[in-house]
Amino acid sequence: MNNIVLNKIITDIKDRGIEKDFREKAPESVSRRIVACSEGMYPFAGSLYICDSPESCDSLTAKGYPVAALVHDGNRDADFSRVRYIIEQPEQISLEDYDHIFRRLSGLPVDILETERLIIRETVPDDLDRFYEIYSDPVVISFMEPLFPREEEEEYQRNYIRNIYGLYGIGLWTGILKERDLIIGRMGIEYTSDPGCVELGFVVDADVRRQGLAYEACSAITDYASGLPDVNRLIARVRQDNTASQNLCRKLGMTPGRELNDGLVEWFHDLK
Repeated sequence: MNNIVLNKIITDIKDRGIEKDFREKAPESVSRRIVACSEGMYPFAGSLYICDSPESCDSLTAKGYPVAALVHDGNRDADFSRVRYIIEQPEQISLEDYDHIFRRLSGLPVDILETERLIIRETVPDDLDRFYEIYSDPVVISFMEPLFPREEEEEYQRNYIRNIYGLYGIGLWTGILKERDLIIGRMGIEYTSDPGCVELGFVVDADVRRQGLAYEACSAITDYASGLPDVNRLIARVRQDNTASQNLCRKLGMTPGRELNDGLVEWFHDLK
């Protein structure tokens, strides 16, 4: 799966020494895409702008360009509070990281995983129509909290995309059946209050159940979670009367643990 959409990284860095350092320290795959901004430059499609002054950040953002700020010793006291992404150690940031920044600033989803039959990607607001169809199933709402009313849900999703994906890099994602280009559910992981622990969540459309799609998605997500350096335990909170989800947890190698409120049982799987 080729995830890279980003075309150019355009630098508007006032200190030429800092600009040279930024370019030379960047990984080779990144440095090949770096172009210094010049007056009157026509904006390249698929470009992320890197600036080291709040004024440049604000000016380019006002034009609708995706912008991240480069913070260094010469501008550490500047006010970058209006910039969503701050870069401090460019030598540690991969091309994929820059691509994710570009996508999130441009309203494009990041592709997370691909399985034999599924693409799992970040949610975008246009997914909501299908979510409401999926959540209209009485079986779904008997085991899960319903969606908010439309305007409230739209606001919730915008904040989720901006804050959860942008800050943590994980969350609940959208599952798409490749052969039909059809959204079939939501699945993913979220950090819990316990250090090193993430919670698995999943819901699949009634029309595609009993085809192994939930297991295919959740198995891939479990493998993904096990590769995160700060994660060592996966949990799922499942109602005692939700036989299908209990069976899925067993198939994923999870073990039932403590009983919670409202008929929930916490299943767990130690990843490391």
